[in-house]
Amino acid sequence: MSSDTKASQDDTADFSAKTPARVGVGRAGTRPKTSTWLKFRVDHALARDAICSELNSEFIEKFAVVNGYPYVQSSVATKDEFIQYPPRGKVVEERTLTQLKSQCTQGNDVQIVVSDGLSAKAVEKNVANLLPMIVDGLKMNNISCGLPVIVRYGRVAVGDQIAFALNARVVINLIGERPGLSSAEGLSAYITYNPSPQTISSDRTVVSNIHERGTPAVEAGAYIVRLVKTILERKVSGVELQKLS
Repeated sequence: MSSDTKASQDDTADFSAKTPARVGVGRAGTRPKTSTWLKFRVDHALARDAICSELNSEFIEKFAVVNGYPYVQSSVATKDEFIQYPPRGKVVEERTLTQLKSQCTQGNDVQIVVSDGLSAKAVEKNVANLLPMIVDGLKMNNISCGLPVIVRYGRVAVGDQIAFALNARVVINLIGERPGLSSAEGLSAYITYNPSPQTISSDRTVVSNIHERGTPAVEAGAYIVRLVKTILERKVSGVELQKLS
């Protein structure tokens, strides 16, 4: 083996160790190596399981019930309906909004919503560490925060509807992201200033890849607090916030 070949292999191994992406995996003829194919099948199965996952009873009991967080459901009836008809996961019924208005304080600077989204596993894995960092950080910065709301079968826009009903200036929707083949437990925070049913995607600021191999939950929590403080000061989020940066 020449020194150039060995150096090239060492460089590939070093690069592969720094990313979960499938790089430098080689092949056997025209096909992937058996180990590569099996790893792909495992990661694909984990992604499918994440999409089909639901918040388990232990998480609901220890996280929502114990802390007194309202636990509601979008207008979706089943997991299959949630996957097949995305718009139905973007809203809750009017009676649910009425319930939340009676349980939660209104007119706060921030309203936090936790949605299972497309990976309930991501919520179960990260939120217990992430949420306290956000709540405590907001309190330290004298930013008022309403009682967090947990949404089953929720998509991003459901946070806008809930925060609008509770008259909050900013909404943070912590939601399980669509899993990829490198992580099935990635969480994102969608942050919107002046949320309403008319909010569009470009109005939202996103903090993504919150998981143990991405941005750790504790670190993400501190960053989200700083971001919310900036959004409240500048009174914009999303694309408009980027323009001011």
